[in-house]
Amino acid sequence: MKQGQITPTELCQKCLSLIKKTKFLNAYITVSEEEAFKQTEESEKRSKNEQPLGDLDGIPIAVKDNFSTSGIETACASNMLKGYIPPHNATVVQKLLDQGALLMGKTNVDEFAMGSGSTDGVFGPNPHSKNEDLDWLITGGSLGGTAVAMSAFTCYVALGSATGGWTRNPAAHCGLVGFKPSYGLVSHHGLIPLVNLMDVPGILTRCVDDAALVLSVLAGHDINDCATVQDPINPFIWFGRCEQTMYRNSKGISCARIIK
Repeated sequence: MKQGQITPTELCQKCLSLIKKTKFLNAYITVSEEEAFKQTEESEKRSKNEQPLGDLDGIPIAVKDNFSTSGIETACASNMLKGYIPPHNATVVQKLLDQGALLMGKTNVDEFAMGSGSTDGVFGPNPHSKNEDLDWLITGGSLGGTAVAMSAFTCYVALGSATGGWTRNPAAHCGLVGFKPSYGLVSHHGLIPLVNLMDVPGILTRCVDDAALVLSVLAGHDINDCATVQDPINPFIWFGRCEQTMYRNSKGISCARIIK
């Protein structure tokens, strides 16, 4: 994007097109197409003037449906909260938007994030396919919708909550990088928790470099969350470079090999 090979509008359109083409995966509960285009217009102006808000300006993101998003329904995949529209953004969501990120929508999840397979939300499991051969597949949980949205290239950064392994589990199922920050490193204000003293916002990306970049944006003190760290946070930098090669193991299962 910085080299002018693609514009924020083109990237947004590609992601929205893929969301429609991969609807059978049931990755999204809410697609915020109108909001995304408004954000894209602003990002496009900044891009032309070479005044980006940050490294994530113009980058499509997705957010698990248990994070508050101003003006966009947050249901936690439950009929109990169906129709609930928060008056404010979760701190981590706001931080990404302040960087110029484009919100594609809210992703599917086990109801109230209670599960490890993304099969227990009222909006159906992931993947939700007519192909009977795929019925046994799961994306991990509880943020399986978020993980499959990333794997389908409908976004480039995604947020999910992590109580135990609920970021890393779906990342492992879907071939992604899943990172759970230490409690208090990242604000959980605006996250509707399963276990308040354990839940933290998790990060899903496709490479370690991106995870480090996003963590640098999200980490730090939040006046709305007294549990967050008080000390200044230095940027998180990944000093290595990795190459990922795909192969099939002896059972015919696709695997990724990371070479430093």
